[in-house]
Amino acid sequence: MHHDPAVELTSAGAQRATAGFREPDDVASRGSVVVIPGDGPSLHAALDSLVRLIEEQLPEMHASVLLLADDGCTLRHGAAPNLPPGYCKLIDGAKIGPVAGSCGTAAWRAQQVIVTDIETDPLWVAYKEFALPFGLRACWSTPIIDDDRQVLGTFAMYYENPREPGALEQSLTRTATMLAGNIIGRARTEQALRASEALMRAARAEAENANKTKSEFLAMMSHELRTPLNAIGGYATLMLDGIPDPPTAGQQNFLRRIVKGQQHLLALIESVLTHAKLDAGRMTYRMETMRVGELLDVIETLSAPQRDAKQIAYDCTACDSKLVVRGDRQKVIQILLNLLSNAVKFTPAGGGITVRTGVPAAGRALIGVRDTGIGMTAEQLATVFEPFVQFENRLTRPEKGTGLGMPISRDLARGMGGDLTVESQPGAGTEFLLTLPIDDAVASAV
Repeated sequence: MHHDPAVELTSAGAQRATAGFREPDDVASRGSVVVIPGDGPSLHAALDSLVRLIEEQLPEMHASVLLLADDGCTLRHGAAPNLPPGYCKLIDGAKIGPVAGSCGTAAWRAQQVIVTDIETDPLWVAYKEFALPFGLRACWSTPIIDDDRQVLGTFAMYYENPREPGALEQSLTRTATMLAGNIIGRARTEQALRASEALMRAARAEAENANKTKSEFLAMMSHELRTPLNAIGGYATLMLDGIPDPPTAGQQNFLRRIVKGQQHLLALIESVLTHAKLDAGRMTYRMETMRVGELLDVIETLSAPQRDAKQIAYDCTACDSKLVVRGDRQKVIQILLNLLSNAVKFTPAGGGITVRTGVPAAGRALIGVRDTGIGMTAEQLATVFEPFVQFENRLTRPEKGTGLGMPISRDLARGMGGDLTVESQPGAGTEFLLTLPIDDAVASAV
């Protein structure tokens, strides 16, 4: 039975071309796909093995693979185990072009170039002095082309006598260029992957360094700003108390504005620092069990001045005061106060706020804060938990914040094993829903 050397090389022979490399399966040959490793030394070793296999089929022939450099115009040595080393050195770094020997012209044209006699062919005028001293007379070169029609390099067959390729040589050339294309393509893909991973590591290190710098800056800002602000607030309060002399009515008004501004700035600074802690994953939680009734009593008292100033009604009749949740007491109160403050801010004078509780699922408690305010559009709902996003409207213009209240509240809720979500429609008010873990056993015992 007749055996086609090219077919045998594509299957079993290809395994020898790439044997011994660091892949889970040394070679995977499915149809015409060969899997090989991609680092530099292994690339040249794989190409070298491939060239030797082709040469075994044609003992009088010497083969080579040249690689097209990233500049797209320079050919570099890939593999040529049986070509004279001196010749390989001379052509390493040759430029491609319309009259650049067999390989340089094949890469330039992106098509096969057959030179039957190097001594007389015009393509070799500038290069025959390299080949003839080494006894090379014929050279047939075929470009190695990837799936995107990009030239990766060339595969060439050399003979010591002038001659033309036959059917067997052409068949082996097709096999060799296909296998070499797989080898080079895989190598370049892995090289690009390693470069991408290196960039990602560098970017991650840069981000971590930037985050560290930010944290250090915020800690410094906290000290440098809070210290004088506390002093301003303290002196203003002493003056309001008549120390050293009782202020006039006009002076009292100015002093109260100073204290209010100082408290507002401190709150802004605290919000930025809290967000930085959450962003860096350094927030700590003191988890404990607590009755919802105790939490609601605190926030009702603390939010009363805001609600009274706008004559906003407050209804908590739908709350189960005996419901027990788990969380960090201070942080749960911070979230609920933020929700109530936000409801007051976006509710017109004379409106109402309703607080309710529930158990939407086993092990989960819910505290809802609904207002009769202006509501939110779909676009606003999509960004309500994004840091530094503020919604402009006629009710809030005098009271600008950092846009961190809702993002901080949701992050704190999630840090305690819960969540914070929102439901709203324009003109129909808004309801924020805080969920927290619940312990039924503790709840029944309290």
